[in-house]
Amino acid sequence: RHELLQKLSTSTYTLSANTCRVLTGRWLDPYTNKVFTRSEDVDIDHLVPLSYAWKHGAFGWSKDKRIKFANDERNLFAVQSSVNREKSDSGPLKWLPPNVAFRCEYILRFERIGKIYGLEFSEKETNQYNTLKDVYCK
Repeated sequence: RHELLQKLSTSTYTLSANTCRVLTGRWLDPYTNKVFTRSEDVDIDHLVPLSYAWKHGAFGWSKDKRIKFANDERNLFAVQSSVNREKSDSGPLKWLPPNVAFRCEYILRFERIGKIYGLEFSEKETNQYNTLKDVYCK
C-alpha cells in the first residue's frame, strides 16, 4: 500500500518517523475527481476486484498469476475510502464511479484488464458491457 501511495502521489509525500508509512501526498481519485492529501483518506482499490476475478476464472489460475493480478498497477488506484467501500467487489454492471467523466475509461479499463488476464464473461455479461459502452463511450 505505502509503496504504491508513493508512486501514485503527484507531489512530494511525507513518511512517518520510521519511514514505514506514507502520511501525506497528493492523490487524484478518478472515481470522484477529488484530490486527497492525507493517506488515511484513501484506499488502494482493485479496479477489477479480486473476488470478482475469482468468480470469473481466477480460481483456476496459478498462484503466480493470482499474485501478479493482485499487484498489477494497471488495476490499482488510490481512491476515496468511502467510495471504495461502496464499490466493494462490484464490477461496472452493478457500480459505476460517481465521476461521470471517468465512467467510459472505467468500463474500458475493466474490460482491458479482463482480457489481459483471460477473465471469463458470459454472453449476457458481454452484451451488458457493450450496452454500457454505448451509453458512456460515445
